[in-house]
Amino acid sequence: MQEITSLVKSGKDNYNVFLDGVFFCKLNAETILKEKLKVGMFVSKEKLECAQLENEKLVAFERSLKYLASPKTKKQLSDYLFSKGYAPQTVSHCLSKLDEYGYLNDEAFARQFVESYKHKKGRRLLEFELASKGVSPEISKKVLEDLTTDEEYIINLAEKYLKNKEKNSQTAKKLFNHLFSKGFSFEEINPVVKKLVYDFGEENEGWN
Repeated sequence: MQEITSLVKSGKDNYNVFLDGVFFCKLNAETILKEKLKVGMFVSKEKLECAQLENEKLVAFERSLKYLASPKTKKQLSDYLFSKGYAPQTVSHCLSKLDEYGYLNDEAFARQFVESYKHKKGRRLLEFELASKGVSPEISKKVLEDLTTDEEYIINLAEKYLKNKEKNSQTAKKLFNHLFSKGFSFEEINPVVKKLVYDFGEENEGWN
């Protein structure tokens, strides 16, 4: 057992805890009150280590809430917390609590993501980006199964790309590759390219 010789305020709600005159750890005010820690009290290092872990969970949880100001997947939050140096049990605690409170929902995230980007990206790219954010194949398939791409979306992207460009076979191929890189399929791209670039003269016969 060692004596808490001082609790020195450090920051807005944090205190440095000294045992027998030597710095031991930093705890926030909520943890100190919860553990009823005070100067002159004798405690074991094990007790303070447990308090430190609980303190870390509180801090990580608050940090998680700020990070979730915009929707994130479970994987994104997990990666974020690990990047900040939190222990696996702390990360697990935060994920569990936030899932319980309804702050983490990968399907809801995926639906919102698709709705936001379906006019800029095709199915392949949406599927790839959802996977990179940690959305499972099952959820991704469910969310994308009813996706239909409005041709107007592709036309708008094509017209932006074609601005100030000469309309010829070379441009048509470059436009096709550009739209393909956006995740759209051949069946979706081909009629747009024909309509905007290659649907003139006999040259159109070569685009099939």
